[in-house]
Amino acid sequence: MKSRTTAIAVMLILLSPACGARLTRTQRAAGIGLGRGAASTGGATTGVTTGTAGPGATGGTAGTGGTAGSGITTGAAAGPGTCVGTGNTASDTGVTPKEITIATASDASGVQAALFKSTHYAIKAFSAMVNNQGGICGRAVKPLLLDTKADSTANNAAVRQACDEAFALVGSMSAFDNGGASSGQACGIPDLTAITVNGERVKANNVYPIYPVRPDKLPIGEANYIKEKYPAVIKHAAMVYLNAGVTKSNALQRVKAYEADGFDFGNRIYEVQILEANYGTYVQKMRDAGVQYVTMVANYQSIQKLLSAMDTADWYPTVRDWDSVAYSPNFVMPGGQPFKPADGSLVYVNTAIAEEASGNPEMQLYIQWLNRVAPGQKPDYFGFYAWSAGRLFQKLATQIGPKITRKAFLAAVKQVHSWDDYGLHAAHDIGNKIMSPCFMYLKIANSRFVRRDPSNGLMCNKGAIVNT
Repeated sequence: MKSRTTAIAVMLILLSPACGARLTRTQRAAGIGLGRGAASTGGATTGVTTGTAGPGATGGTAGTGGTAGSGITTGAAAGPGTCVGTGNTASDTGVTPKEITIATASDASGVQAALFKSTHYAIKAFSAMVNNQGGICGRAVKPLLLDTKADSTANNAAVRQACDEAFALVGSMSAFDNGGASSGQACGIPDLTAITVNGERVKANNVYPIYPVRPDKLPIGEANYIKEKYPAVIKHAAMVYLNAGVTKSNALQRVKAYEADGFDFGNRIYEVQILEANYGTYVQKMRDAGVQYVTMVANYQSIQKLLSAMDTADWYPTVRDWDSVAYSPNFVMPGGQPFKPADGSLVYVNTAIAEEASGNPEMQLYIQWLNRVAPGQKPDYFGFYAWSAGRLFQKLATQIGPKITRKAFLAAVKQVHSWDDYGLHAAHDIGNKIMSPCFMYLKIANSRFVRRDPSNGLMCNKGAIVNT
């Protein structure tokens, strides 16, 4: 990925406040509290070597992205290889001589509408791209898009339907993905989930997530980064989490890992309800407690509510640190209008970003086909990983050949120990279900995401994966 030009970088360099300072609306709007540190160089932080994207199903040998935990790299031959022969038999469930069906079971409706609908758009884009190139071993990819409705029972129903009608689950994401975990394992359907949410799903022996989020492991690099850049704030930390599904356990997992790294949350851990409209009470509690650092485990819409309450109170902690759910155009520009309370926030991701697509052929490919199948839809974090799931499916199905079976596919995916989708994201160990420790930090300025650290690629030297 290319770094921003010097002019833009200089324009967006921001000054840190004095230790322990609270920020007013005016200071927050000016970006105070987000001083840019020196970009990491050397060590495990790697830049991006770009090349021309390969021609998909007829492309050359796919790159591996290096070892798990490496920075983003993109090769010149971003394609899955060449299939020998064509499909002429119905080799397994969801496979006919002319088609191979893949199911994507994601939350497209429910309490929070369109929570993970971008995964459906990504798989539609992937399928259109592959079919435009002649399919996989002569078979067209047929997407079966299922709505899990942010509901455990609906998730189970969707997985059961996929078991009967599809060869594999590809690119799914659901807040209650535990609902179908046992059903999927029982039927033996290969499951390349985009990002796992609940422990039951990631532990199932048919599930190989592209980003394997787990209840027992957590990357600690982001905590070390904050500790290095803002040492004074970590003893005055607060956690806010949405009381929905697995968010409580995920929040407490993060608190435990961060406190082992020197943070102090004390009793500043706040649970908010799904339908709670005003977060003013929690903002006042944080203000009274002298909070200087806050993070939240929730969807981006709930983080917006928290920031709006801070804006109303004209008070902001020094550091507002959001995870990758906040990396969405709809977070900074809901309805096409700037959401100014987000300015000054930090956001960490372990993917490339759409703002730097000019230096990333795989990102260009995803955006190109997303625009074709869903004009007006914006690329987002969940869509990145769903697209990547499709690309890994394409790679392995091409390698296995026309007589593909679920058993052969599961055997093949277990051997994938470094997958970065040709530079779209950090290289995760798919076969062992271990996430990469690599990440980058973005800042939000003028309702835009701007790379903060490192100057290119990802940081991989800030800490390993810890057991929680």
